[in-house]
Amino acid sequence: MKPRIIFLLLLIVCFSCGTNNKPVSDAQKEKIKGEVKEVVNIFFKGCEEVNFDMALETFLDSPDLLYVYNGMSFGYKDCVDVFKPIFGTQINQKVTIIDEKYAILDNSTVMYTTNCKLLANYKDGHSVLEDPAVMMFTLKKTNSKWKIVYAVESSVEQGVKNTETSKELNQVELMKKFLGTWKAEAGKDTSFIWESKSYGEGLDVYVKTETKGKIVSEGKAVLAYDNNSDKYIQARIMKTSGSIIGEMWFTTKNTCEGVLLKDISNPENGQFKAIFEFISPTKLTQTYKVPNKPDVVSTFTLQNK
Repeated sequence: MKPRIIFLLLLIVCFSCGTNNKPVSDAQKEKIKGEVKEVVNIFFKGCEEVNFDMALETFLDSPDLLYVYNGMSFGYKDCVDVFKPIFGTQINQKVTIIDEKYAILDNSTVMYTTNCKLLANYKDGHSVLEDPAVMMFTLKKTNSKWKIVYAVESSVEQGVKNTETSKELNQVELMKKFLGTWKAEAGKDTSFIWESKSYGEGLDVYVKTETKGKIVSEGKAVLAYDNNSDKYIQARIMKTSGSIIGEMWFTTKNTCEGVLLKDISNPENGQFKAIFEFISPTKLTQTYKVPNKPDVVSTFTLQNK
Protein backbone atom coordinates (compact mmCIF):
# COMPACT_ATOMS: atom_id res chain seq x y z
CA MET A 1 0.00 0.00 0.00
CA LYS A 2 1.38 3.39 -0.95
CA PRO A 3 2.33 5.84 1.85
CA ARG A 4 -0.09 8.47 0.47
CA ILE A 5 -3.03 6.08 0.76
CA ILE A 6 -1.98 4.98 4.27
CA PHE A 7 -1.87 8.63 5.32
CA LEU A 8 -5.27 9.18 3.74
CA LEU A 9 -6.82 6.27 5.63
CA LEU A 10 -5.28 7.47 8.89
CA LEU A 11 -6.85 10.86 8.31
CA ILE A 12 -10.23 9.25 7.73
CA VAL A 13 -10.00 7.14 10.89
CA CYS A 14 -8.82 10.06 13.02
CA PHE A 15 -11.50 12.30 11.61
CA SER A 16 -14.13 9.70 12.34
CA CYS A 17 -12.95 9.26 15.93
CA GLY A 18 -13.51 12.93 16.55
CA THR A 19 -17.09 12.90 15.28
CA ASN A 20 -20.31 11.39 16.51
CA ASN A 21 -19.42 8.05 18.14
CA LYS A 22 -22.95 7.06 19.10
CA PRO A 23 -23.82 3.49 18.08
CA VAL A 24 -25.66 3.27 14.77
CA SER A 25 -28.64 0.92 14.80
CA ASP A 26 -29.29 -1.60 12.03
CA ALA A 27 -32.28 0.44 10.87
CA GLN A 28 -30.13 3.58 10.71
CA LYS A 29 -27.43 1.71 8.78
CA GLU A 30 -29.91 0.61 6.12
CA LYS A 31 -31.22 4.17 5.81
CA ILE A 32 -27.68 5.54 5.50
CA LYS A 33 -26.77 2.91 2.88
CA GLY A 34 -29.78 3.95 0.81
CA GLU A 35 -28.84 7.64 1.01
CA VAL A 36 -25.19 6.99 0.13
CA LYS A 37 -26.18 4.69 -2.74
CA GLU A 38 -28.24 7.53 -4.26
CA VAL A 39 -25.16 9.78 -4.27
CA VAL A 40 -22.93 7.07 -5.75
CA ASN A 41 -25.54 6.37 -8.45
CA ILE A 42 -25.57 10.06 -9.41
CA PHE A 43 -21.77 10.01 -9.72
CA PHE A 44 -21.80 6.94 -11.96
CA LYS A 45 -24.74 8.27 -14.00
CA GLY A 46 -22.78 11.47 -14.63
CA CYS A 47 -19.80 9.36 -15.78
CA GLU A 48 -21.92 7.19 -18.08
CA GLU A 49 -23.61 10.20 -19.67
CA VAL A 50 -20.28 12.13 -19.68
CA ASN A 51 -22.10 14.85 -17.75
CA PHE A 52 -19.21 16.25 -15.75
CA ASP A 53 -21.31 18.72 -13.75
CA MET A 54 -23.57 15.89 -12.58
CA ALA A 55 -20.61 13.78 -11.43
CA LEU A 56 -18.91 16.77 -9.78
CA GLU A 57 -22.06 17.64 -7.85
CA THR A 58 -21.44 14.62 -5.62
CA PHE A 59 -18.07 16.03 -4.48
CA LEU A 60 -17.61 18.39 -1.55
CA ASP A 61 -16.58 21.78 -2.95
CA SER A 62 -13.72 22.28 -0.53
CA PRO A 63 -9.93 22.66 -0.56
CA ASP A 64 -9.88 19.56 1.68
CA LEU A 65 -11.25 17.27 -1.03
CA LEU A 66 -8.73 14.72 -2.31
CA TYR A 67 -9.10 12.40 -5.32
CA VAL A 68 -6.34 9.83 -5.83
CA TYR A 69 -6.29 8.30 -9.32
CA ASN A 70 -3.71 5.60 -10.08
CA GLY A 71 -1.16 7.24 -7.79
CA MET A 72 -1.89 10.86 -8.79
CA SER A 73 -3.59 13.27 -6.36
CA PHE A 74 -6.14 15.93 -7.30
CA GLY A 75 -7.93 18.59 -5.32
CA TYR A 76 -11.37 19.95 -6.19
CA LYS A 77 -10.06 22.51 -8.69
CA ASP A 78 -7.65 19.94 -10.14
CA CYS A 79 -10.58 17.61 -10.83
CA VAL A 80 -12.30 20.35 -12.80
CA ASP A 81 -9.15 21.29 -14.73
CA VAL A 82 -8.10 17.71 -15.51
CA PHE A 83 -11.25 15.60 -15.81
CA LYS A 84 -13.73 18.03 -17.37
CA PRO A 85 -11.75 18.28 -20.66
CA ILE A 86 -11.46 14.47 -20.74
CA PHE A 87 -15.25 14.12 -20.42
CA GLY A 88 -15.51 16.44 -23.43
CA THR A 89 -13.56 13.96 -25.60
CA GLN A 90 -15.82 11.00 -24.75
CA ILE A 91 -19.01 9.66 -26.32
CA ASN A 92 -20.04 7.77 -23.19
CA GLN A 93 -18.86 5.50 -20.42
CA LYS A 94 -20.19 2.19 -19.16
CA VAL A 95 -19.84 1.30 -15.49
CA THR A 96 -20.31 -2.34 -14.48
CA ILE A 97 -20.50 -2.91 -10.72
CA ILE A 98 -19.08 -6.28 -9.66
CA ASP A 99 -19.66 -5.83 -5.95
CA GLU A 100 -19.89 -3.02 -3.41
CA LYS A 101 -19.40 -2.64 0.33
CA TYR A 102 -20.31 -0.04 2.92
CA ALA A 103 -18.38 0.70 6.13
CA ILE A 104 -20.50 2.98 8.33
CA LEU A 105 -18.06 4.65 10.71
CA ASP A 106 -20.75 6.77 12.38
CA ASN A 107 -24.03 8.40 11.41
CA SER A 108 -22.25 11.04 9.30
CA THR A 109 -19.25 9.17 7.85
CA VAL A 110 -19.34 6.26 5.39
CA MET A 111 -16.68 4.46 3.34
CA TYR A 112 -18.03 3.01 0.09
CA THR A 113 -15.95 0.53 -1.92
CA THR A 114 -16.69 -1.13 -5.25
CA ASN A 115 -14.95 -3.55 -7.58
CA CYS A 116 -16.05 -2.66 -11.09
CA LYS A 117 -15.26 -2.35 -14.79
CA LEU A 118 -15.18 1.00 -16.59
CA LEU A 119 -15.42 1.27 -20.39
CA ALA A 120 -14.89 4.69 -21.99
CA ASN A 121 -15.72 5.27 -25.67
CA TYR A 122 -13.98 8.31 -27.16
CA LYS A 123 -15.07 10.54 -30.04
CA ASP A 124 -11.83 9.90 -31.94
CA GLY A 125 -12.69 6.19 -32.16
CA HIS A 126 -10.50 4.69 -29.45
CA SER A 127 -11.80 3.04 -26.29
CA VAL A 128 -10.24 2.25 -22.93
CA LEU A 129 -11.34 -0.54 -20.61
CA GLU A 130 -10.37 -0.33 -16.94
CA ASP A 131 -10.55 -3.91 -15.69
CA PRO A 132 -10.07 -4.71 -12.91
CA ALA A 133 -10.92 -1.41 -11.26
CA VAL A 134 -11.53 -0.53 -7.63
CA MET A 135 -12.99 2.70 -6.26
CA MET A 136 -13.26 3.88 -2.68
CA PHE A 137 -15.30 6.91 -1.63
CA THR A 138 -15.45 8.46 1.83
CA LEU A 139 -18.65 10.44 2.22
CA LYS A 140 -19.54 12.96 4.92
CA LYS A 141 -22.99 14.24 5.74
CA THR A 142 -22.80 18.02 5.61
CA ASN A 143 -25.86 20.27 5.91
CA SER A 144 -28.10 17.20 5.58
CA LYS A 145 -26.42 16.16 2.31
CA TRP A 146 -23.94 13.37 1.68
CA LYS A 147 -20.84 14.47 -0.20
CA ILE A 148 -17.69 12.66 -1.34
CA VAL A 149 -14.73 14.11 0.59
CA TYR A 150 -12.03 11.54 -0.28
CA ALA A 151 -11.79 9.15 -3.22
CA VAL A 152 -9.28 6.57 -4.41
CA GLU A 153 -9.47 4.96 -7.87
CA SER A 154 -7.06 2.32 -9.13
CA SER A 155 -7.30 0.21 -12.26
CA VAL A 156 -5.56 -1.67 -15.05
CA GLU A 157 -6.17 -0.09 -18.48
CA GLN A 158 -6.26 -1.66 -21.94
CA GLY A 159 -7.35 -0.53 -25.38
CA VAL A 160 -10.48 -2.30 -26.68
CA LYS A 161 -13.01 -2.02 -29.49
CA ASN A 162 -15.06 1.18 -29.49
CA THR A 163 -18.63 -0.10 -29.18
CA GLU A 164 -20.02 3.06 -30.80
CA THR A 165 -17.79 3.77 -33.83
CA SER A 166 -17.31 0.07 -34.69
CA LYS A 167 -21.00 -0.10 -35.62
CA GLU A 168 -20.47 2.10 -38.67
CA LEU A 169 -16.76 1.81 -39.56
CA ASN A 170 -15.33 -1.38 -41.07
CA GLN A 171 -11.64 -0.96 -40.27
CA VAL A 172 -10.50 -3.85 -42.50
CA GLU A 173 -12.22 -2.45 -45.59
CA LEU A 174 -11.23 1.15 -44.89
CA MET A 175 -7.55 0.27 -44.43
CA LYS A 176 -7.50 -0.86 -48.06
CA LYS A 177 -7.51 2.83 -48.99
CA PHE A 178 -3.76 2.79 -48.23
CA LEU A 179 -3.03 0.09 -50.82
CA GLY A 180 -0.71 1.02 -53.67
CA THR A 181 2.28 3.33 -54.08
CA TRP A 182 1.91 6.75 -52.45
CA LYS A 183 4.45 9.55 -52.85
CA ALA A 184 4.92 12.81 -50.95
CA GLU A 185 7.46 15.61 -51.18
CA ALA A 186 9.71 15.63 -48.08
CA GLY A 187 12.02 18.56 -48.82
CA LYS A 188 14.11 19.82 -51.71
CA ASP A 189 14.68 17.01 -54.25
CA THR A 190 13.45 14.57 -51.59
CA SER A 191 10.44 12.25 -51.63
CA PHE A 192 8.87 9.84 -49.16
CA ILE A 193 7.35 6.72 -50.73
CA TRP A 194 4.91 4.23 -49.21
CA GLU A 195 4.32 0.97 -51.10
CA SER A 196 1.74 -1.40 -49.64
CA LYS A 197 0.22 -4.72 -50.65
CA SER A 198 -2.68 -6.62 -49.17
CA TYR A 199 -1.80 -9.58 -46.93
CA GLY A 200 -4.80 -11.28 -45.33
CA GLU A 201 -6.58 -8.69 -43.22
CA GLY A 202 -3.40 -6.63 -43.01
CA LEU A 203 -0.90 -4.72 -45.13
CA ASP A 204 2.66 -5.52 -46.13
CA VAL A 205 4.46 -2.19 -46.52
CA TYR A 206 7.79 -0.94 -47.84
CA VAL A 207 8.80 2.65 -47.07
CA LYS A 208 11.72 4.69 -48.31
CA THR A 209 13.01 8.24 -48.55
CA GLU A 210 14.83 9.27 -51.71
CA THR A 211 16.96 12.34 -52.40
CA LYS A 212 17.70 13.00 -56.06
CA GLY A 213 16.70 9.42 -56.82
CA LYS A 214 19.05 7.92 -54.21
CA ILE A 215 17.63 5.95 -51.26
CA VAL A 216 18.69 7.61 -47.99
CA SER A 217 16.51 5.53 -45.66
CA GLU A 218 14.22 2.54 -46.00
CA GLY A 219 12.29 0.04 -43.95
CA LYS A 220 9.50 -2.51 -43.77
CA ALA A 221 6.19 -2.35 -41.96
CA VAL A 222 3.41 -4.79 -41.22
CA LEU A 223 -0.08 -3.61 -40.32
CA ALA A 224 -2.03 -6.33 -38.51
CA TYR A 225 -5.70 -6.07 -37.60
CA ASP A 226 -6.47 -6.55 -33.90
CA ASN A 227 -10.07 -7.68 -33.47
CA ASN A 228 -10.02 -6.99 -29.72
CA SER A 229 -9.39 -3.25 -30.13
CA ASP A 230 -10.76 -2.95 -33.71
CA LYS A 231 -7.54 -1.19 -34.71
CA TYR A 232 -4.42 -1.89 -36.75
CA ILE A 233 -1.11 -2.47 -35.01
CA GLN A 234 1.82 -1.23 -37.08
CA ALA A 235 5.34 -2.55 -36.57
CA ARG A 236 7.78 -0.51 -38.67
CA ILE A 237 11.43 -1.55 -38.76
CA MET A 238 13.92 0.82 -40.36
CA LYS A 239 17.41 -0.15 -41.48
CA THR A 240 18.91 2.71 -39.50
CA SER A 241 16.69 4.53 -36.98
CA GLY A 242 13.03 5.46 -36.65
CA SER A 243 11.50 2.04 -35.93
CA ILE A 244 8.10 2.28 -34.24
CA ILE A 245 5.20 0.21 -32.93
CA GLY A 246 1.94 2.08 -33.20
CA GLU A 247 -1.80 1.77 -33.73
CA MET A 248 -3.91 3.14 -36.57
CA TRP A 249 -7.68 3.34 -36.90
CA PHE A 250 -10.30 5.16 -38.95
CA THR A 251 -12.41 7.70 -37.08
CA THR A 252 -14.53 8.52 -40.15
CA LYS A 253 -14.74 6.90 -43.57
CA ASN A 254 -12.06 9.28 -44.85
CA THR A 255 -9.97 10.01 -41.75
CA CYS A 256 -7.44 7.73 -40.08
CA GLU A 257 -5.38 8.43 -36.96
CA GLY A 258 -2.18 6.88 -35.68
CA VAL A 259 -0.31 7.02 -32.36
CA LEU A 260 2.42 5.05 -30.65
CA LEU A 261 1.17 1.86 -29.00
CA LYS A 262 2.27 3.11 -25.57
CA ASP A 263 -0.01 6.17 -25.94
CA ILE A 264 -3.21 4.41 -26.99
CA SER A 265 -4.94 4.87 -23.62
CA ASN A 266 -4.44 8.64 -23.86
CA PRO A 267 -3.70 9.57 -27.49
CA GLU A 268 -4.45 13.28 -27.03
CA ASN A 269 -1.41 13.59 -24.75
CA GLY A 270 0.82 11.16 -26.61
CA GLN A 271 4.28 11.70 -28.02
CA PHE A 272 2.76 12.44 -31.41
CA LYS A 273 -0.32 11.85 -33.51
CA ALA A 274 -0.57 11.36 -37.29
CA ILE A 275 -3.89 12.20 -38.94
CA PHE A 276 -4.49 10.94 -42.49
CA GLU A 277 -7.32 12.46 -44.50
CA PHE A 278 -8.33 11.06 -47.89
CA ILE A 279 -9.22 14.04 -50.07
CA SER A 280 -9.97 11.71 -52.98
CA PRO A 281 -9.16 8.09 -53.91
CA THR A 282 -5.79 9.29 -55.27
CA LYS A 283 -4.85 12.04 -52.80
CA LEU A 284 -4.42 12.16 -49.04
CA THR A 285 -2.88 14.50 -46.50
CA GLN A 286 -0.90 13.55 -43.42
CA THR A 287 -0.91 15.99 -40.50
CA TYR A 288 1.85 15.21 -38.02
CA LYS A 289 1.07 16.63 -34.58
CA VAL A 290 3.60 17.00 -31.77
CA PRO A 291 2.64 18.77 -28.51
CA ASN A 292 3.78 22.41 -28.37
CA LYS A 293 5.11 22.34 -31.94
CA PRO A 294 3.62 23.50 -35.26
CA ASP A 295 1.78 20.85 -37.28
CA VAL A 296 3.63 19.38 -40.25
CA VAL A 297 1.39 18.63 -43.25
CA SER A 298 2.38 16.39 -46.17
CA THR A 299 0.34 15.64 -49.29
CA PHE A 300 0.51 12.13 -50.80
CA THR A 301 -0.48 11.26 -54.35
CA LEU A 302 -1.28 7.73 -55.50
CA GLN A 303 1.21 6.66 -58.18
CA ASN A 304 -0.31 3.26 -58.93
CA LYS A 305 -2.68 0.82 -57.25
